[in-house]
Amino acid sequence: MAFPYRRILTPVDFDENSIAALQAASQIARECDGTVLLIHVVPLIVPPTGMPVYVDLYKGQEEAAKDKLRELAHKHLQGVKYESATRMGDPAGTILRTARKLAADVIVMSTHGRRGFSRFFLGSVAEIVVREAPCPVLTVRAGQSDREHVARWMTVSPVTAAPGDSLASVEAKMREGGFRAVPVLDNGKLVGIVTDRDIRSHMGFLDKTEARIAMSEALVTVSPTSPVQEAARILVERKIGALPVVEEGQLVGVLTTTDVLEAFTED
Repeated sequence: MAFPYRRILTPVDFDENSIAALQAASQIARECDGTVLLIHVVPLIVPPTGMPVYVDLYKGQEEAAKDKLRELAHKHLQGVKYESATRMGDPAGTILRTARKLAADVIVMSTHGRRGFSRFFLGSVAEIVVREAPCPVLTVRAGQSDREHVARWMTVSPVTAAPGDSLASVEAKMREGGFRAVPVLDNGKLVGIVTDRDIRSHMGFLDKTEARIAMSEALVTVSPTSPVQEAARILVERKIGALPVVEEGQLVGVLTTTDVLEAFTED
């Protein structure tokens, strides 16, 4: 599926890890004008004897789950379009079927990092979903911390250019600072970005060409609290080397592919 993600499937089981996933889904929905598809799966436990499962036994859990979903949506999805539902069945299989039925563009879910007997018995729902999902899957690890947010890795207060600056001056800034992209601000407002690709395409005319002529205006941005995994996905899918980081309409940083690589390789 292509970015932007409009239909964001988010399974929750009401613990703090799935709340973090819901918050990540909410952020994506805000940035993409998307809809969060919020679901909870009531797991049906099949007895080892193979006896039939009586669904009526789980009706109380399903009703309680509906109330909890409403509470979560009220608390974490204010101003975000959403749909909610409960399902009964095998969690991984139910999530996969729901993703196909609802034509989800992305699944955002937590991973619990189970070990030992719990992992052997229950398996890792997230691992199964990642392996078999019909769309991209963003997993939020247990105990998500600030280091997993864009703010931890972005370049703060980046070097910028003005629309009227010559490409020669922009290229000099790139060369001196080792940058591959320079945001363009007009009276403090982000209006474009000049990349090393733009510089190369105007070689021989850098002194005579203004930044406004060469800059890319169809900008994709992220916020400081966006998951760095999502930023990485955008960089790959858009085939770009840098993302402006914007908060309350103001440029606060730039995240590059080098920054993302550092985030993924740091111990």
